[in-house]
Amino acid sequence: MNFFAEILSKVQAMIKKFSGFEGKFVFAQKLLKKFLQEVEFMFDKKIFENYLTTYKQDFLPTWWNDEKYKWEMVKHFQDNWNIEAENFSEMLKESLAKTDNLLAANFNFPCTVLLNMFAKNEPETVRKMFCELFDEKIDVWERIDNFKSESSNLLKKYGKSKEQHHQTENAISIYLWLRYPEKYYIYKFGVVKKVSEVLKSNFIFKTGHYEDNIRDFYKFYDEICEELQKDKEIAAILKNNLTENCYLDTELKTLTQDFGFYISKH
Repeated sequence: MNFFAEILSKVQAMIKKFSGFEGKFVFAQKLLKKFLQEVEFMFDKKIFENYLTTYKQDFLPTWWNDEKYKWEMVKHFQDNWNIEAENFSEMLKESLAKTDNLLAANFNFPCTVLLNMFAKNEPETVRKMFCELFDEKIDVWERIDNFKSESSNLLKKYGKSKEQHHQTENAISIYLWLRYPEKYYIYKFGVVKKVSEVLKSNFIFKTGHYEDNIRDFYKFYDEICEELQKDKEIAAILKNNLTENCYLDTELKTLTQDFGFYISKH
């Protein structure tokens, strides 16, 4: 429970306790209503709206051509992913073939190279890793943490000395987003930290707090997504520019992470 939720709970309990004194506590009830309106958004709505306005203005002239690959990437993955594939390593390689912009960037450079190497040497092990990662009955952090642990085990067997497996929270969140684009977003610590600070949100992201960061990230972006879904104009702009090679993104989850990236760059 966050700070505001705790306060709200205590205020509600106080009003309920003294509910028999309606005249005395009518003012408190009004204050509570105002409080509810103010904390409904766990970030600054005015700042959000200002960024959304400029995002819509920049979308076609300067932004879309460089960023539409994300919608194309999801479509390609969805068209090729088959967990039951006889040749799992080849299927995995093809499914992730268009992910270089995300998985071959910065410290993630060897990410797909190593993953494909693991899959070639132990296809059933890696198949099982993805089965468990994509099992929605299991807690999301538990799945991410287990995938990292299994990657570490494979690295000990097949990696070089001091080599890293690069299956980070960022990389694993990309796999989740590619598989379930109607639910997940791409997690990148620097981006979400900047977005949270810019929007003055109640979420605080700290280096090394891996589990808390992941959990709060999904909550935070869900809140942003809810607001974006209310804006019919941005939904229409996106829909009118998607091609047959793009994922339709009806829930605007990919748009949400793209909007977050936009905020972090502006």
